[in-house]
Amino acid sequence: MQAQSGRYGKQCMSEDLKRKYRWQCRRGASEVEVVLYGYLDDHFDNDSAEHQAWFAKLLACEDADMFEWFTYRSEPQDPALREYVRHVLALVSAKKA
Repeated sequence: MQAQSGRYGKQCMSEDLKRKYRWQCRRGASEVEVVLYGYLDDHFDNDSAEHQAWFAKLLACEDADMFEWFTYRSEPQDPALREYVRHVLALVSAKKA
């Protein structure tokens, strides 16, 4: 089987990745899911490759931590992750407004 190339190959890879991420967005707290799904559905495709890579890192975080961050009770200690969480929250909040 040949490797897929060109736009179609990238689109399939992107769709496969989004399906994987969609499954990983399933969490125990609706407050966390609203933010994760909101970003994935409305902003992921148009965001930078760097931010898309950060989304994978965010999904690896603990649910309890994300709950605290997404409800503005605390922020990540890692400065880069902190900036990314702020970015995601700003995008998702702007969409709701």
